Amino acid sequence: MAGENALGQAAEAAAQAGQAATPTGAFLRGLVEPQTLIERVGSCLLILIIAVIVYAAVMMMFARALRRAEQQAEQAVDPRRRRQQRIVTVLALLRSIAKWVIMLTSGIWVLSAVGMDIRPLLAGAGIIGLAIGFGAQNLVRDFFSGFFILLEGQYAVGDYVQVAGLFGLVESIGVRVTILRDFDNQHHHIPNGTIGAVTVYEQPYVSFVVETPLADHQQAAPAAQAIRELAHELRAEYPHHLVHAGQLTTVEHDTGALVRLPLAVFPTQEWFCNEEVPQRINEALAARQIALPEGRKIRTYNDLSQMPEYKEKETEDTP
Repeated sequence: MAGENALGQAAEAAAQAGQAATPTGAFLRGLVEPQTLIERVGSCLLILIIAVIVYAAVMMMFARALRRAEQQAEQAVDPRRRRQQRIVTVLALLRSIAKWVIMLTSGIWVLSAVGMDIRPLLAGAGIIGLAIGFGAQNLVRDFFSGFFILLEGQYAVGDYVQVAGLFGLVESIGVRVTILRDFDNQHHHIPNGTIGAVTVYEQPYVSFVVETPLADHQQAAPAAQAIRELAHELRAEYPHHLVHAGQLTTVEHDTGALVRLPLAVFPTQEWFCNEEVPQRINEALAARQIALPEGRKIRTYNDLSQMPEYKEKETEDTP
């Protein structure tokens, strides 16, 4: 029995020696279990080459997927557009995670190749992470908030939102911060942990109607012409406030007329319709000697024509 075991061990040792004796076997064994300085340098170079190839391939794959998703989001209409925007957001996040995973994995592999025992490093990572969690509560809060923002799909890249007192276009959503671009092309980095209430705009504007009363319906035509010209001036003068001006409508009645001008302004710029436009209309009408009815003034109200109709719930008749 003992003789058979000895023969088996001798045969295994001879096989290993024969494999190591071949140049290919020695080369592979040196890369997997480097012993000399040259073998360790070669192992590190091989790891770096593999990491670069994998990194380039993964980043190229994500880049193609992102381009395709962005093109589909630009061509789609709601609600499919919002789904495509969420896909773009998730792909960008996964690309960032994949980048860090590849870098950390290759770094640990290199440390192992040069002979460093990585087991204490991996064991200490949990303790260090716990200490960082207690010492950087805001950072942890940002990460958790960003995770739930992405999980719930509260908003996506390409949405117009009002968040943390700022309005703008969502440029990117990360696990820690959300980047917002405002009217002046300024980028705001907002920590996700500070985000409370979020307003997501289906369209990047708010609709208003500016209604001008007239005492005489015969003045409706010149008044409408004056207001129409003023709308073109305001559009050129305030491009960051006024999105567009709609078609004028005139309503005549027995005691006079009403000239209604629909306007669309960027959110948070409601003061423009409530203050600036009525004042400018008064000045334009005064220049043409058109007076408002006594006791009446120009009024502004929200355009609710796009709002869904309210439907009462049907109740079953009880016998």
